[in-house]
Amino acid sequence: MNMRHVNILLRRELGAYFLTPMAYLILLAFQLIAFWNFWVLVDTLSQPRRAWLEFSSLNDPMTGYVSESLAFWGALLLAIPALTMRLLAEERRAGTIETLLTLPVTETQVVVAKWLAGLVMYLTLLLPFALYLPFLYFQAHFRFDIGPLVALGVGLTTMGMMFVALGLLFSAMTRNQIVAAIWTFVAMLMMIVVVPLIVLAATRRQGGWLEAARYTSVYHQIRSLALGRLDLRQLVLHVSVCILLLGLTVRVVAGRGNR
Repeated sequence: MNMRHVNILLRRELGAYFLTPMAYLILLAFQLIAFWNFWVLVDTLSQPRRAWLEFSSLNDPMTGYVSESLAFWGALLLAIPALTMRLLAEERRAGTIETLLTLPVTETQVVVAKWLAGLVMYLTLLLPFALYLPFLYFQAHFRFDIGPLVALGVGLTTMGMMFVALGLLFSAMTRNQIVAAIWTFVAMLMMIVVVPLIVLAATRRQGGWLEAARYTSVYHQIRSLALGRLDLRQLVLHVSVCILLLGLTVRVVAGRGNR
């Protein structure tokens, strides 16, 4: 694969994000959520008895900072569909995908560049959550364990790789950005919300498929990583699904381009 072409397409896509206010609004929303989560964490830690009651069953108080934040998961369900819906759907609607594919680039290069652009934007959304932590560590002298946070960061990255690839696939399948966003939202909702509910039902009934349901639950995967349980099988699952979705997207783009 010619990475020079991918880099050119990547810069084009990143520039396109900031031509509309959507990217700025999403970045602002995640900044506010990160600040709120950090404020709640500091407020809890400032009350030793409350902190002991809330975190006594966890390895580290930091585990709830992101992994158990309903605001974070809710924003993620809205942000990724919004970031990925235009990547290929807008190209098809405007008729520029045919022009793009006549250039000396392959369908794979186009798909990889657009996926990388979505992934860069996703990782940018996570930056505010990390920027607050040095203040807690060095200024407040709260010596939390770095290991679980590194595991959480790796897990959130591979999860984002998978979700961005999912959104890109749906964007390739339609000309309508809203339809692509809805499909992505529903698929993510199933993986983040519905599967944990199945796990909860299985736990109550002690079903034999409990372990399988827990293994495929994105929420349980991220919560486990936040506890410092770095299971490479989960990361391999994310990356494998990502590669599969990107392969399907290439086939969809190639099929549309040949029509």
